[in-house]
Amino acid sequence: MILQALRFGAVGVVNTLIGLSCIYTLMYFLHASAGAANAAGYVIGLGVSFALNRVWTFSSAQPVRDVLPKYVAVACCCYFLNLGLVLASTKGLSLNPYLAQLIGIGAYTSCMFIACRCFVFAPASISPELSRITD
Repeated sequence: MILQALRFGAVGVVNTLIGLSCIYTLMYFLHASAGAANAAGYVIGLGVSFALNRVWTFSSAQPVRDVLPKYVAVACCCYFLNLGLVLASTKGLSLNPYLAQLIGIGAYTSCMFIACRCFVFAPASISPELSRITD
């Protein structure tokens, strides 16, 4: 699990660098709005993150059609958890916004890793061949 966590963290760094590069490229060279560039960078980063985590971090052989919807749903839930913590920390607890962002990122990363390990890329409990036999 420690190796998976380290790989997950490395994927996060790569994902951030690629996503941020896309955002800056779109804004600087194509004069995209900050919102449009952010959305595009986030989608590209999410795609990179999914591909690397599926193949490298969790070594999943499950079909993309089975795991991609779960991955997107988990990423959305973790994002809203992050946003909620940041807003609650800054508005409700009057925490420093930079500290609040770190708390949000920590929660996002931890929850995303656990959900990917236990839900999105968890090994199937029963093989498809065996389930056909038992049906």
